[in-house]
Amino acid sequence: MMDVQKNKHIMDKIDGHLRKTARRMVQFDTLDETLHYLIDSFHQQYACDYMSIIYLENDMLRLKANKGDAARFEADFPLNAKRCHPRLLLEPISSLFDVLDNKEQCPILTGLEEERFQTWFTIPIRLEEDSSLGFCVIGFRSFVPLVIGAEKLFEEYGKDIATSLQLAQQRENENKKIEGLAWLKENNYLGGSSIEQIVENIVERAGKGTNAKEAFVYLYDEHTNNLLLQPPSYGGTKPPRKIDMLDVYDLKPFFPYLEKSGASEMTIPLMVNLKLIGVLHVNEKLQGYFTNEDLELLQFLASHVSTLIENARLYMSEVDRQNRLQTYMQHQQELVKQTIDDEGFAGISNFLSDMINCSVVMLDRFLHLTSHKFKEHDEMRMEDVLDLIGREKKAILKAGQVEQWFTADGHLELGLWRVASGSDTLGYLGLLIPKSHMDIVLRMSLNHALNVCAVQFIKQKLVLDVREQVRDSFFNQLFVEKIQDRKKILEYTNLLNWNINEPHCIGLFSFEFDFKSNEEHNTNLLEEDAKKTWVWERIRDYMTRMYPGIIFTRKDGYYMVIVPKEIFAANEFWKRFYERVKKMVSSEEQHLSIHIGISQEANQIEDYYLCYKQAQKTLVILYSRFAEKGYMRFDELGSYTVLYHLGDPMVVPLFLKTYLNPLLEYGNGKNRDLFDTLRVYLQTNGNIKDAANLLFIHRSSLKYRLERIREIVGINIDHAEQRFNLMLAYKLYDLFNEES
Repeated sequence: MMDVQKNKHIMDKIDGHLRKTARRMVQFDTLDETLHYLIDSFHQQYACDYMSIIYLENDMLRLKANKGDAARFEADFPLNAKRCHPRLLLEPISSLFDVLDNKEQCPILTGLEEERFQTWFTIPIRLEEDSSLGFCVIGFRSFVPLVIGAEKLFEEYGKDIATSLQLAQQRENENKKIEGLAWLKENNYLGGSSIEQIVENIVERAGKGTNAKEAFVYLYDEHTNNLLLQPPSYGGTKPPRKIDMLDVYDLKPFFPYLEKSGASEMTIPLMVNLKLIGVLHVNEKLQGYFTNEDLELLQFLASHVSTLIENARLYMSEVDRQNRLQTYMQHQQELVKQTIDDEGFAGISNFLSDMINCSVVMLDRFLHLTSHKFKEHDEMRMEDVLDLIGREKKAILKAGQVEQWFTADGHLELGLWRVASGSDTLGYLGLLIPKSHMDIVLRMSLNHALNVCAVQFIKQKLVLDVREQVRDSFFNQLFVEKIQDRKKILEYTNLLNWNINEPHCIGLFSFEFDFKSNEEHNTNLLEEDAKKTWVWERIRDYMTRMYPGIIFTRKDGYYMVIVPKEIFAANEFWKRFYERVKKMVSSEEQHLSIHIGISQEANQIEDYYLCYKQAQKTLVILYSRFAEKGYMRFDELGSYTVLYHLGDPMVVPLFLKTYLNPLLEYGNGKNRDLFDTLRVYLQTNGNIKDAANLLFIHRSSLKYRLERIREIVGINIDHAEQRFNLMLAYKLYDLFNEES
């Protein structure tokens, strides 16, 4: 009877202590405080040699708190829960009353025996819904008799412990969130904080909140498609500076524990409007692995800090944009000065290259390189750029777009902007820069630069127009029947670096549209003239580069070219010249045909008017009678010049001057023997005997005279066509010359 009362007294005492302990545990706010109070109170009350609390996290048993020495027992943790005896998580176990099967296969039970505890027991920590949080282990080095029936009290006590621990965990999580909110309030973004300050605070909060040794942030860079480490980091770690995301659309290859607990690292994406801006990463938890509570805390922090970081980036971007805009405005004033100090585009190209920090090319409206400035890292690309422009030349000229982009070899990006004045294209500005770098500030600056370039092109055009007007005035004085001021003409030819005393010949161009149907002919006369002018300028630009000695000009609506003898004397020069011009014309306008009338040589100033008329008459006859030939020399026309223009008072003198004047002027016009000899020779139909008898000279003398005649007139007098031309010339001479 006494043993029963004593046992009941002990049970009441144990029950009272356990309830008192359970009530006190509910008052703590953190899990660590609750665990340490539990161990300290139990150890103090029952004088046990060892006590520990084993926590179940993600199927792993971890030593959460302990008191006393049991190094061998603790060496097995953390431990997979599947390796322990299943009863440990379900019911109290005692070394005195319980006989367990296969206990040697459980590292926990084996470890308790190896520690040589004389008495030990375990208490499961279970919630009301029977989910297990772990268990407590109590060990005594000496024998301690346990009260029979106390296991029920400890089982209930285990449930109280589980409830207290759960409440403590919830309070701890809430406190962390409250601390996070307090941190967010203290570090609220007001437009003054930098990204570095925000990141410094968030990694510190994340590291301390999850007990991690390391924490850092990567921010996503859209331009390079990389995750870039944003300093500073927490814990003094030095992770990789960047993570290349090219052709990768998943973060898991780089961060395997993305929003997953139960490991020594954890990663949370930073999102704004479903757009990834970076990641928050923690590493190496001080005790155990990262839990679901750590995951919730980091997600909570990330959801708020993502907006702060993005706002900071936008704010800094706007500040940078304003600073750049202010800098560009200052640069634009300097750029305008370049049009005053520099006649060409070299200064503008150099200034633009330094201002935008990229390679620059300036092209005229025919896409010929005017000036350039290549950065050192782009110098090897110059040939590639020019080849690219050459390949895309037709597309560029026909597109007429303000902005065009081209790529080559997968890495070369060239932006080309049309420099225009109204609807007229003046030239092109090219930048070797990625299209993604063209933000609004750069585009505003570029628009201003295009206006400056347009001013420079217009200034050059005005200078050229003035020169053309002076040149036209000069040619108007040169191409007259009687030269008024020979000295002035010679002065101007010196300015042109043109040796007018050397032989030249004149070619006159004619451009005509050849439409096969009325539907194709849908342009007006002004548009046709504009196209002809455009084609002529292309020809002039191209041929001047190919033949620097040729002079191009216009007179009386004709397009004129003056070619020195050293050029046109080359074998088949006019054939090659015509074919090149025709090819260029067809590439510009398929309905446009071209004809060229070519004069004889002009050996002195007074000959240019005659040669101009020769080319003019040749062009008219060529277009009307021999259009399929494309080009023709005056020497090939013969009598057509007279027959086609009988009503023209200038035709007869021009024809006579071409065929008979050399003989009339021979010997200063005092000796007409050769003139008369040729007439008789033609009248006798080229019969040497008859002609010699009529001239009362020996046949050998006649043959000598005929050789001299051939040399002077430069014509084959035995050719039927040329003899007809000469006979016609004599008849016209007899008809129109008073001396006859």
